[in-house]
Amino acid sequence: MTMRFRGEHLLENAAGFLAGVRHLSRDDRYSREILFHHIACAIELSLKSFLQFRGWSDERCRLEIRHDLTKALDAAEGLGFHPSYPALHPLLTILSPYYCRHRIRDLAAHEPALLSPQQALKAAEELLSDVRGACSKGSGLGGPSSRSP
Repeated sequence: MTMRFRGEHLLENAAGFLAGVRHLSRDDRYSREILFHHIACAIELSLKSFLQFRGWSDERCRLEIRHDLTKALDAAEGLGFHPSYPALHPLLTILSPYYCRHRIRDLAAHEPALLSPQQALKAAEELLSDVRGACSKGSGLGGPSSRSP
């Protein structure tokens, strides 16, 4: 699998996680747990897709980023990525430590809520759009497939 194709696959998976989130309408801690977990997965995959588009290998992402969303965003920004959502950094400052430690359940149960599910979803959707835009020039990401039919 080429680096370019692998990045496209990650971005498609990120979009799938966000599609699932859009169907959660209840506001209870169980729904928030699923929602926050899917949002974190979508953010991770989106950022790793950008990194792979910029030449990182899957192995490098696994070793250097793991599940650290803030580290992934910092690495992407170091390669010229500019997220458009103004509150992305503060959101990841809250979300990432829970996600890294597989403790999303604790974040979802926190009262009062530390994160707005709607704002987290909006941030992830804008990030996905930003990554598609940043990678779309000749990559097949966000546009017609780069593979031959």
